[in-house]
Amino acid sequence: MSKISEKDALNIAKEVIVSEVSAINNLKKTLDKELYLFCKKIFYSKGKLIIIGVGKSGHIGKKLAATFSSTGTSSFFIHPSEAMHGDIGAISKEDIVLLISNSGCTQEIIHILPNLKKIGCVILSLCGNSKVKIFEESDISLVVKTKKEACPLNLAPTSSTTATLVLGDIIAIILMKMKNFKEKDFAENHPGGRLGKNLNLKIQDIMKKGKSTPVLRNNEKLKDALIEMTKKNMGCVIVADKKNNAVGFFTDGDLRRSIKKLLDIHDTSIDKIMTKKFLSCNGNNYASDILDIMKKNKINSMPVLDNKNKIIGAISMHILIESGIN
Repeated sequence: MSKISEKDALNIAKEVIVSEVSAINNLKKTLDKELYLFCKKIFYSKGKLIIIGVGKSGHIGKKLAATFSSTGTSSFFIHPSEAMHGDIGAISKEDIVLLISNSGCTQEIIHILPNLKKIGCVILSLCGNSKVKIFEESDISLVVKTKKEACPLNLAPTSSTTATLVLGDIIAIILMKMKNFKEKDFAENHPGGRLGKNLNLKIQDIMKKGKSTPVLRNNEKLKDALIEMTKKNMGCVIVADKKNNAVGFFTDGDLRRSIKKLLDIHDTSIDKIMTKKFLSCNGNNYASDILDIMKKNKINSMPVLDNKNKIIGAISMHILIESGIN
């Protein structure tokens, strides 16, 4: 094992970063109108975007297929060897096939070109050179030329794969803009995990409702508010009229201020001390949006009302945080 000091390791790391940043900067200089035409082909396609690659290019292709699919462009990866043994049947004339080959002469890909031509699908490619078979056989090809790999032997695909990955992300983001892909669309493609929860969880999924909702009639007393707040463990009560319309809101902060004023909890009517102008939310509101509103307004709880101002539940900062959103 070669002796490498901490200083040597950090210098190598910096050299790799410089090399890969240089590859990205070189890519930036080479972008032209072909990129727009490339994206238009995918945008107007009535089929799927099928990505094909071998080795490191194949790994990049798999990642890009996942990125395209999650951002509104239906896509999947096929290995060319598997394509030659039946998987090519998944490709139709309506599809776009994206070939990724740094050398531009990957034999496994070249072998399936006649079959792709026979199907009649549009062929796009990302190549490291324009004077190669795959570039020439493509309807549109973008060159991802890298002067030198970050690998000290200039052999292992490093800077070239980084540049290809970046170009793939560029294409995916341009297509997002073309499709007017919004946050709600992204949420539909990401139902699981913390990200899915942040984007999909609604107030109606986690709010206190039914008998768990702290509600008080507007003719009741301050002592009743104290009992209801303690019983429901919410730190607030929603004040309602006879028709269950929300007419006020009373929090533990209001309670502390009332006690500080030495108000008689047995004689003081809740409608005299409740907050009549208060923030509320709807069950269909996204939990992450309501959490932001609470933080911005420095409040810890809100009534949940329907479109007719009827009480349907209550939500608190504690419930929102416990739900796992951020």
